[in-house]
Amino acid sequence: MTRSGLSSFVAFMALITQAHADPVKLTGAEIKAAFTSNTVHGTWAGKEYWSYFGGDGWTTYLPAGGNSSDGRWGVDAAQYCSTWAQSGSSCYDIYRDGTRIVWGVPSSGARYESTLLDGDQLPK
Repeated sequence: MTRSGLSSFVAFMALITQAHADPVKLTGAEIKAAFTSNTVHGTWAGKEYWSYFGGDGWTTYLPAGGNSSDGRWGVDAAQYCSTWAQSGSSCYDIYRDGTRIVWGVPSSGARYESTLLDGDQLPK
């Protein structure tokens, strides 16, 4: 294999390794920086949804085909936490790989994937 061929192969393998990397657990500060004034879109327990995270601590959850609901969001040292009138408060571990966000439920170990979108992208 030529030197340029070897270099191309090494670069290709590095890209494959990055594409299959495990998401990294975020700190509270990293969660806040990623979510503030942005939206996530994903599926939770088989239901498609969007959530927007305002810089003022308000969050809006919109299930596909459903009505939106508003809650409060914030972070502690290592988790995302939210409070909703209908379901109370809960906290989640957040993992990230590029725009891929994985929500980890500490009590069950369940994980739910979503995509981080720039700005307010709630369907109108």
